Amino acid sequence: MAAEARVTRRDEVVPAAVATRAGETEIRAYQAGNRVGEGPVWHPAQECLYWIDVRGRQLLRLHPPSGALIRWDLPEVVGAFALCTDDSACLAFPHRLVRLDMTSGVLSDIARVDDDRPANRLNDGKVSPSGRWFAFGSMDDRPDKDATGALYCLGLDGRVRKLWDGLVVCNGIAWSPDATKLYFSDSFAGTVFVAPWDEVSAVMGEPRVLVRLDERAGRPDGAAVDESGNYWSAGVSAACINVIGAGGSLVRKIALPCRAPTMPAFAGANRRTLFVTSLVRPQWETPGRWDGAVLGMSVDTAGIIPPLFRYLAM
Repeated sequence: MAAEARVTRRDEVVPAAVATRAGETEIRAYQAGNRVGEGPVWHPAQECLYWIDVRGRQLLRLHPPSGALIRWDLPEVVGAFALCTDDSACLAFPHRLVRLDMTSGVLSDIARVDDDRPANRLNDGKVSPSGRWFAFGSMDDRPDKDATGALYCLGLDGRVRKLWDGLVVCNGIAWSPDATKLYFSDSFAGTVFVAPWDEVSAVMGEPRVLVRLDERAGRPDGAAVDESGNYWSAGVSAACINVIGAGGSLVRKIALPCRAPTMPAFAGANRRTLFVTSLVRPQWETPGRWDGAVLGMSVDTAGIIPPLFRYLAM
């Protein structure tokens, strides 16, 4: 970034609406007008949900009880982000990681990524259980895609390392509760992988296939993990959340009132609230009422909330 850049912030209110009731379960919807809502993360101290609109080029923060919403308008498409301990965010623009000071709006460069793959853009990301690492992926952003995507990791020292290569659309990054397994997916191939993980050194072992999910079942997009070690995968092609057990079997399927959910996130003091982002595909002539909304519901299982990234705090 040749000169200091700043982003603008806008404040508004987006009250919740009841999208549907399934028995005793009420699903609330926050209609923020997302084109491609992604990457929801709960901030426990603020009691707020953050997420991005990839194509809308925004970082958003919602206080669910009041509906207070903040938008930061970004200069580029954003594929992932990490909340940091110093009230900043690490943003994944198409070919670079940048730091956003959410108070001043100032953007500053961290690292370049995938410059040798011009058709790629960065996509999906999550902070590791100790807050030491930000794992993120890349994808081929062309209509006719090749396996040029990869899985990367940013450390506290600002260095980026490649963990795995040969993916089409890297997605679904999450860790097991004991931090010994790293999950990720290739959404294009409909495959979820699991690999041994060393949280101290950020060394990943050889991945193996956990489960394959086709269009009808729900191709795997973003994901979260509950305290029992189940992998909650957004079925972006099937309007559902697929809950996959540690052995790869389907434990539960949760139907949603949006057509294309993108990622779940656990939230709340008891970690039993689930938020789900969603998208609107450009080819849809008439999007549904809840397409592009952020959905919220109570669940009977407590989940894992990622910590804040300790980048620049060491």
